[in-house]
Amino acid sequence: MWIRRSLLAAAGTAYALLPLTAAAGAPAPVPVAPEPTVPDAVYPLVAYAEPELGGASQAFGAGVFDADSGGLGAVGADAVSSLRVAAGFRVLACDRTAAQSVGAVDGLGSCRYFDAGWYDRVGGGLDDHISLLTVVAAKETGQGVTVYGEPSLSGGKLRLGPGRYEAAAGDLDRLDAVRSLAVADGHQAVLCDSDRSTATAGGNPGLCQVFGPGEHPSVGAGLDGAVSLIAVGGPAVTAADGPALAGAAQSFGPGVHQAATGNLTQVGNDTISSLRVAAGHRVLACADDHVAPATLGECTLFGSGVHELAGTALDGGISLLAVSAGPSTGQVLTAYADGGLTGPSGAFGPGMFAAADLGPVGNDAISSLRLADGGRAVLCEHEDTAPGEVGACRLFTAGDYATLDKALDDQTSLIFVAA
Repeated sequence: MWIRRSLLAAAGTAYALLPLTAAAGAPAPVPVAPEPTVPDAVYPLVAYAEPELGGASQAFGAGVFDADSGGLGAVGADAVSSLRVAAGFRVLACDRTAAQSVGAVDGLGSCRYFDAGWYDRVGGGLDDHISLLTVVAAKETGQGVTVYGEPSLSGGKLRLGPGRYEAAAGDLDRLDAVRSLAVADGHQAVLCDSDRSTATAGGNPGLCQVFGPGEHPSVGAGLDGAVSLIAVGGPAVTAADGPALAGAAQSFGPGVHQAATGNLTQVGNDTISSLRVAAGHRVLACADDHVAPATLGECTLFGSGVHELAGTALDGGISLLAVSAGPSTGQVLTAYADGGLTGPSGAFGPGMFAAADLGPVGNDAISSLRLADGGRAVLCEHEDTAPGEVGACRLFTAGDYATLDKALDDQTSLIFVAA
């Protein structure tokens, strides 16, 4: 299996580096080529705290992740040193958060745009300096962002759902320029003045700025009429009380969200009829939420896409949503292979852990567990024996559990953990 592995002295080791700047004249067209194959890239992005994919790690789905809001998870701010990007995804990494970029002439500061591949070092001066990550897949339908050809939300307009939009690919051809925009609740947009056709060999997308929910009558002097790349991030999960995401709706990020603790107030308990799951994320939807530790009702695991619940047991019956893109390192949950918190053990940070992620403790082997203060976890019998089917599930909060009930003792294959 062939992986593009190029070494640039100024950029560190990087795989699948972006095309070089065109020598002269109009930018060279982006080659139409198959996505590079990235072995073992199960998750859209995994960021690592050490070079060569080592140290603390965090999996990410599509979206914009800001260190100021805790979005960089187990790795943290100014700590990312290497990346693994799955086929079909792009990653924009910058050294400033949204708050730090406000009023800055150079916006988000130093940024790099990564194609699919393995990056033993992020390079470009960003080693241990990344504070914002934007993960995008191909374009999705939706109206998360509307860009306008003139200031003050006037002139021609283009509605954009989550995903990446590049001038070189013709995605912005309907507008002569991008000069203002409106961003819907739960969404963010990162605008840059260079895309893959004009990025330097190090993947530098030029001046970038992030825009949060609201109306933005100007994109700023540096980007006015110069936008070549738009990366739109939306919520990990959107739940609505009507079909096709109609009616009352609520957005959810990674974590365990319970009606019993007031986390479903906008959409309501026992009301959800449709779900949208962003690229690279998964959501476990369960009925009969109670104060933990508790036995949950029927649970179903959903992957990316829009899901209509009409005709299913969960239509109008969801009380808990556990949302994640994948595993991370950490010690929020410690699971033990024997009762009484003994035997081989494994530590888990926030995220979703399938059978293959259960490490030293192993699949179908957990008999007791410990949850750190503030932690919540959902353990399920199966990881996905048939589409969505996970068997019996239980909800746990902080504390020690010296035994598990018969349904999960030596039977656990799926874990969701939240800090």
